[in-house]
Amino acid sequence: MTRTLRWASGLAIMMVTVTAGCGDARDATTMTELQRVKSGTLDVALLSPHDALRHGKDAFMIEFKTNGNLVDVGSVRASANMPMPGMAMFGNIEVHRTDTPGRYTANGEFEMAGTWRMALEWEGPAGKGSVTFSGTVQ
Repeated sequence: MTRTLRWASGLAIMMVTVTAGCGDARDATTMTELQRVKSGTLDVALLSPHDALRHGKDAFMIEFKTNGNLVDVGSVRASANMPMPGMAMFGNIEVHRTDTPGRYTANGEFEMAGTWRMALEWEGPAGKGSVTFSGTVQ
């Protein structure tokens, strides 16, 4: 093996190792459960790589389970607002499916820290449903 080929092989192995070690937003095992709410027999969990959602742009995960098993709920929409005297501040949440049915990634944008009211709606194989909950954004 030539010196250049060995160097390239070593670099490739290092890149794979670093990439694997960085984690993925879809890896629920490294997430902290921030909140869990029920909708009928469905448990809806909000998971984050942090101890709380963060103001500004933040990525987190939403899981839907029945009897401890992930459940595909189809398409999911989310919204967020922060009630304030005389007005409300609105946040932006985009929800995307992952390769794991019942697990969704979310990208939120929260303008300031405080208590935000969040709403989730879904429609698909598990039926149609919704939940609302309040969450702290730091």
